[in-house]
Order: sequence, then C-alpha cells, then structure tokens
Amino acid sequence: MRCDALVGLFALLAGTSGVLAAEFFLITGVDSLRWPGVTLDIEPNPGPGFSGEISDGNRLAGTSETTGIAEFTGNGDPMYAPNAFGSMSFTFRRGTVPIPPFGVSPIMAIDFLGGPLLDLDGDPDNDGRSLVPIAGGAAIEIPGSDSLIELEFDFAGGSVSIERFDATGTNVGGFNIDASIATTLTVLAGTGNDGEVGDAINSEIDTRVGSLTMFGGDSETLTGVYRIDDLGFELWQDSISPTAGATSVFGTFQFLGAFRGWVVVRDAETGAFPTLAGEGLGSTRWPAVNTDFVGETIATANGLQGGSATIVSRAELGNAADEFTVIPGNGGLSLEDADGDIGAYFDDVVVPLLDADVLSFVYLESAGFGTNNSFDPVFIDSVGYDVVILASSPCGIRPDAVLGDFDNNGAVNLVDLPGLNGCVAGEIFNCTSMDFDGDDDVDLLDVGGFQRAFGLLVELPACGL
Repeated sequence: MRCDALVGLFALLAGTSGVLAAEFFLITGVDSLRWPGVTLDIEPNPGPGFSGEISDGNRLAGTSETTGIAEFTGNGDPMYAPNAFGSMSFTFRRGTVPIPPFGVSPIMAIDFLGGPLLDLDGDPDNDGRSLVPIAGGAAIEIPGSDSLIELEFDFAGGSVSIERFDATGTNVGGFNIDASIATTLTVLAGTGNDGEVGDAINSEIDTRVGSLTMFGGDSETLTGVYRIDDLGFELWQDSISPTAGATSVFGTFQFLGAFRGWVVVRDAETGAFPTLAGEGLGSTRWPAVNTDFVGETIATANGLQGGSATIVSRAELGNAADEFTVIPGNGGLSLEDADGDIGAYFDDVVVPLLDADVLSFVYLESAGFGTNNSFDPVFIDSVGYDVVILASSPCGIRPDAVLGDFDNNGAVNLVDLPGLNGCVAGEIFNCTSMDFDGDDDVDLLDVGGFQRAFGLLVELPACGL
C-alpha cells in the first residue's frame, strides 16, 4: 500500500470511510555502525555480582549521546555489521548474565532496526516469502523493499491503529555464538511464516488501537501535530539462524506494551515541518520501567514453551534486576539530561534527515515487557523489553489539507456531510477541515463555505485507503 503521488487519484476514492492508511518506512542513515548512546556502567541490583556496560544512553540516535562502535562478537561473519544502516529504531532487552559462584552481571541486547526486508528461503524466483531459516541456505534481500510500520488514522474518531510491522534488525551477537544470530526479523504478532499479518494472540494487550489527539503546543498555534497514546502492540522477533530456537515457527522473543508518541506533518503551504522545540512535547519515557504486568500470564507465540508465560521481575527473584530504576541509566537516560525535550530532537536531528518527498513522520516509544521462548536464562519473561520507532512517509495524512474535505479523500462531496453536521452540533473533536472562516467555531457561515466547495476535486499526494 505505498503512496502514489497521482493527480486526481483521490477522486476515484470518493465514498470511502475516511480512515487513512500509510506506510511509514523506518528512518536510517545516522551514526551507522555505532551504539545509540553513551556507555553506562550498571551495577547489579541487589547483587551480588559484577557491573555491566550498557550502551543505550538516551536511546535516540544522532544526539550527543552516541558513542562507540558496535562490534560483532561471535563465530563467523554476520550478514550485516551491527547497525549497518544507521538505525533510529530499536528493540531493547534487559537481562543478566550468570557468573557462578560470584553472582551476575547486567546486560542489554539491542537490535538496530531498518534496511531491506529479507526472504529466508534464499530463492528469488519463487512466488512467496518465507520467514523460516533453511539449513545451508542464505537469506536474501527483497528488491525494492524497506522496513516499515503501517498505520491507519481515523481523525474524526480520534484513533490510530497498527496494521503491519515488518523490519530487519542487526545486533552484536554474543560470545561463541553463530553469526546468523546477529540478523533478525521483527514482525507484528500473529504474522505467519509467509510474512502475512495475522490476529493478535494477546488481544487485551495487543489491541493495535490507540488514541489520536490534535496538539496545538504550548503556543496553541501548532498545526499538523498529533499525539498518540495507549497504542497496544505485540511484536515477534527471531534471528535468521537455522539452529536457534524453534525455527519452524516464528516468535522466539515477544515484545508487548503500549506505544505513545507523535505524528508530525509537513505544512502543505510552506513545505516546512513545524518547529517543536519549547512546545511542551516532553521527554522520553526512560528510565521508566513498566511493572504493571508483573505476575500476568500471557499466551506465547505459536504455542512455544507450553503455550503461556508469566511475567516476572528479577528484583522480586532476589537477583540482579531488569528493573533497576534507582540506578542512573536504567534502560536509557531521560532526555532532559542531555538534549532537552523531544521536540528539539525532532527539529535538530530527525527533520534534517528527511527527503523532500517525505510529508510526515512518526515517533513511537514503549517501556514494555516480554517473553523469551528459547530457554535462555539471560533474557527471561520479564519487564525488560522496550521499543523505539522512528519512521517517515511520503503520504499526506492531514485531515485538514482542504477545507470541506472531512474524510481527506480529495473530494468535497456527500461523504463529508456527516462530518459537517457533527461539527455544527459540537459532536466531533477535530473540525479544522470544516472551519472555513477560521474562527475556531463551525456554524452556519461555514455551512455556506461547504456549499461553495461542494464538488471540488483536489490534487494531493495519495495514501492507500
């Protein structure tokens, strides 16, 4: 469902529901081959044990927090070097390495997300894609593909949903393990071996729907900025190794939680993204830890590990914690410690990276929890599974691109009339597209504006619906 900048395409879509879908491609090209943050020396809590180095800083690539080279450790050469593409999206797993009889040492596994999608059967000529590694085979890139998250926006209803997630990842591997562990695939829960998206298996958590709210900022003048909250998700992650875990099915690692974040849209008239520094967007979640689901039992991917797992915290087990909030650097530094609020980061780092044809970008973050279905004692079913996503789209997703075009399908017609009625009655929260006279109120004067605009066809970049 890529966007196509085709003049008049929206006219063919008149009569649709007004829900806009867009593919956002994971942003890459910054600080390639490096960690996303300064190296932090973390002590085991409560111990005993040894300190461990974790290089996640504030978990945002391209800031002053970025430091050393992320070097592969293991046997052989991986398909890609760690962070080969310069990722801005990551998954994080906190855990501990047992060092008997002296105790444990904290550790962080970071997968750098982005780059072309992979087909694991190694056959470019067959009709389908496979996510199942084949012994002796080699994963291949899918031509013209890119890691992505697909979102749907219902501006009238104030909601956003996840339709698809599909990303390639790289990591630093580990001591004495095969290099194929260092390349991973991360997809939306329920995705089949052919890459097709399936249903949620933990639907109370993985709702795939969150709220979408227009955000005017502290200045109350911002346009094209929307806040995302409580967007429930579950992602599955596996390596391309044909010998690790249950390779015939997907879901060795499961990341669960609720995203919060922002969608930011380029101004249609000026061509510029809004300046967000000082507008009250706030900081990242780090070093927050989500303990809300400790003790909860969740379904495991494809029935692995007996079909269920119980979320724990190592702090409760009397071992070195994946929940060390009292120690600076637990799963990332708060953004205020380095670069100010997230708005300044968007202005100074993200926007300069975007191509001229990019009309919008999305930032999502989650302090989450998750499961490990591989019998690995290092990363257990715990509160240590977090995610950061930064992606951009050539799609114009603004609901107010044209006055009167409530469903943003490029035509002012009868389908927009319920939106006008709802705005006049005060029943709809987002009525910018119906405020013809710009007085922040939709009344009879705007009804006249709608009548004059009726039948107008619009030439705008199109998103698949």
